[in-house]
Amino acid sequence: MPRIIYSFLNDYDLSGKTIVPFVTSGASGFSDSINAIKKMEKEANIIENGLSIIRTNIENAKELTIKWLKEIGY
Repeated sequence: MPRIIYSFLNDYDLSGKTIVPFVTSGASGFSDSINAIKKMEKEANIIENGLSIIRTNIENAKELTIKWLKEIGY
């Protein structure tokens, strides 16, 4: 996760909020980001089924995003 996200999570209390993780990357995907968010925001609802757009599926990013948002109820 970029340092700015750690700073954001450190500065704001997201207790009771829903966190919907998504990432764009060259290949690494989420790595350990979702676990890091869980540790920092213990009282938040964190969607487990995050979206990872990597360079091999960038051409289908719009369709993948729409499908993912529908799957998680947005």
